[in-house]
Amino acid sequence: MKKLSKYLMWSALLTMTMLIASACSTPVTVPETVEEAEEAVAEVVEEAEEAVEEAEEAVEEAVEEVMEEEATDEAMEEEAMEEEVADEAMEEEAADEAMEEEAMEEEAMEALPMAEELNINFALGNNQRTLTYNQPTPLEQPDGTVISQGQLKPTWQHIQSQVGIGINDVTIQDQSSGEMIEVSAATGFDSANIFGGNGVADDLMAYGAQGYFVNLNDNLDKMPNFAAYLEANPNIAKAITAYDGGIYHAAYAAEIGNYARVFNARTEWITGLLDSDEMLEAETNTLAPLYEGYWDRTGSNVVDMQNAAADGELTGEVARATLLEYIATTYPELENPSDLYVGAGAQYDIDELVALWRVVELSPNTVTKITTGEVVADAQVVPFFTRRSRDRFDAFRLIPYWGGQRVFGSDATGARFYLDADGELQFSFNDPGFLEGVGYMQQLYAEGLIHADFFDTSNSDNFRSVLYAADGEEGHNQFGFMTIDWIASTTASNETVESILPPLTQVGSEEFIHYVENTRVIKPDGWAISTSSTEEEINSALALFDYFYSPDGVIVQNYGPPYAQTEGGVYVGGDGIEYPEFSQWTLDNSCEFKDCNMSSFLRDYMGSLIPLGYQKEIGFEMQTTINNGPAAWELYFNAGVATPSYESVDPLFRLVPPVFSLTEQDTAKLGTLAVGEEQAEQIFLFIAGADTAVESTEALGQLYADAGIEDYVEVYRNAYARSQE
Repeated sequence: MKKLSKYLMWSALLTMTMLIASACSTPVTVPETVEEAEEAVAEVVEEAEEAVEEAEEAVEEAVEEVMEEEATDEAMEEEAMEEEVADEAMEEEAADEAMEEEAMEEEAMEALPMAEELNINFALGNNQRTLTYNQPTPLEQPDGTVISQGQLKPTWQHIQSQVGIGINDVTIQDQSSGEMIEVSAATGFDSANIFGGNGVADDLMAYGAQGYFVNLNDNLDKMPNFAAYLEANPNIAKAITAYDGGIYHAAYAAEIGNYARVFNARTEWITGLLDSDEMLEAETNTLAPLYEGYWDRTGSNVVDMQNAAADGELTGEVARATLLEYIATTYPELENPSDLYVGAGAQYDIDELVALWRVVELSPNTVTKITTGEVVADAQVVPFFTRRSRDRFDAFRLIPYWGGQRVFGSDATGARFYLDADGELQFSFNDPGFLEGVGYMQQLYAEGLIHADFFDTSNSDNFRSVLYAADGEEGHNQFGFMTIDWIASTTASNETVESILPPLTQVGSEEFIHYVENTRVIKPDGWAISTSSTEEEINSALALFDYFYSPDGVIVQNYGPPYAQTEGGVYVGGDGIEYPEFSQWTLDNSCEFKDCNMSSFLRDYMGSLIPLGYQKEIGFEMQTTINNGPAAWELYFNAGVATPSYESVDPLFRLVPPVFSLTEQDTAKLGTLAVGEEQAEQIFLFIAGADTAVESTEALGQLYADAGIEDYVEVYRNAYARSQE
């Protein structure tokens, strides 16, 4: 405004000056007489006076214009200030109202009749994971307090002090959740105020609908934090809603939106085998090729090339030479052949992965020398393995890479329902695409590319410990190459293991994408409040449930009591989010008691991360990930690896609930059908080529048909439809 005013004044003065100058510079004829001279002077003076008058008028107009604009600006500034004051007043009023509302809620809660203590029966089938400290070695707290066997764990002692409610752990410490539900149901759930455990969500919904558990929907006014959580997460609310519309349990929700199991491999084997001849050793192993290439993505298929070159018997030398020739021809832009598999530019598919597995399988001398510095005689090299035989269903996580077939609709091996592209619920294990993948897995197993005992549940070995974590043990001769498993624990097991991007595949479109089906989800775990409790006990239980959704409760359940964190400390995760930072005391004790396994320390010693109703955060895991783990998070986040979610617009990428709420009629109907684990067991026997297995994938499909799979699917489709209403 000041600049404009100066400009206008200058313009007016300039105009006046020019007018005067113009008047004064009027050509003058030299007068011949005095009269003519006087007339000429008078004329010049008159013109000058007129010029001055015009200039003065111009200045006055400019000044008036400036004053008008300044007045307008001042009015606008005053109006803006008034609006700002009004906005601040509204904000203050809203804040005051929120504080008043919060105070009223607190007063209302304080006014409710409350019980002084609660009995909790939370069974996990593991006495290390209960609310009670069951360790033989006492745990000394930073303030010198000692937690001994039989006491509540530190987190629960802190919770008692925060909610002002005594907690009694009445759990039979090693009882499974299933046994607990069965025994408690026989007496109408009257032996405790709160019941919960792992894998009990369907039971809690079923018994809740029958009146045994409190409907949390009817008590959200007493649970402001839980109510806000459900409002912000409507898909979670749907997932835990029973068939009658009630919510009878608070569920354990894992780190939703984060990757779960990913591809992990000894990348030094890939670079050592493909990028030079320096580490190569003479090899004698051979295999008979059975698997034929699936994709026609690049104009040629490396598996077909290896099969043709093998002429019935593939050697390591031929397998490697063929793979290198294929990479050089198909991907001439790669700086190193290993770049096809390793790093942010990885672009391999399942066929190119199988070709690599073959090279690994046929090169035991080379890969053991890479790992140990010398050739290990009679080494057993396993291209692909699951962590344990009880994790054998994880091998089916390979199947999406043959054409994008969905397998697990949620993060549980029993979650065999998924949504197809039209949003209709399907059962994966009898899908033609799934059974086709099973046929390919049988061929890979026969070639020796999948761990020989992965399916045998009588084998209780931890294959990952044997194949990854025992490299330095004297006389050790078993080595694994690749697994699909959790980032933190897998990269911690061996400092040379790295996560790599998953194979490219198509999922519902012609586009090839990096995709992992396994993601973090709502779990079938949680707890519920027995209606046999008194009004005071129910109010106290509701307050306890709500605490775990408060800011303090979220931190305590994820990271432990305040002294377990660094005061004011912040950890920035690979996802760019800030999380509480663990204190040195916590880090030191996790290493002393649990070999630096933070999740186990928090569960077994502190009492946090119990699978009750709360929202778990990924921050605890990220900040204790070691070796190549942090780079794995960065790799997957930066690559934007596709994964299913609850919010996906495309049904094919949408997660389904962890369990379905079934009516008594549904349960009765399922009781007349024979669909169960018997058919799944036959799938594993078929892959392993057992004598008792059926002869074809078509026969596997027929097993499901004979068991009544159509009626089975219909029951669950109806249950899913109810949950979406």
